[in-house]
Amino acid sequence: MLPSDITCPGCYIGERPQEMTNQPIDETSVPKSILVETRFGDIEFIWDKAIYMPVGLLGFTDQHVFGLANIPGKSLDQFKLYQSLTDADLSFIIAPYNPESGIYDAADIERATKSLAIPEEDMAILLIVTVRPTGNEQGYAMSVNLQAPVIINTSRQIGWQHIMPHDKYPVQHDI
Repeated sequence: MLPSDITCPGCYIGERPQEMTNQPIDETSVPKSILVETRFGDIEFIWDKAIYMPVGLLGFTDQHVFGLANIPGKSLDQFKLYQSLTDADLSFIIAPYNPESGIYDAADIERATKSLAIPEEDMAILLIVTVRPTGNEQGYAMSVNLQAPVIINTSRQIGWQHIMPHDKYPVQHDI
């Protein structure tokens, strides 16, 4: 579970300043939130709850700041929207990992938290969801990527896409 008081030091909206100075930041010029036109409609993200990803996601290494939001509609309430806050066209449907499901071996989770220096009590795991057409009457199939979960340090609001060190976890695990 992600806390509601997540902060993102160093985040900015708009153009990066040409040079850094030691001048104090005018807090009135820093927006409290950002309204993003997502594929699910306009969603407001509180700027100081953003998640910073120092190396981005696989294939999107230039995207570093993401927001997490509920997806409108009751049929999708078990999923969340992982939205880039610097590119409105980039978002992912994610499923928060339930440790009680036992999908991941505890030893693999422990190795991941140690390699990322995240205290276990501050860790959240997000699974990226893929929706694909099936061609039958159901119309679509959904899967999560167990090979490369997003692991977040909830106390620092920093995340990484962690590649599991072996292939026992599939890229497409049907849900």
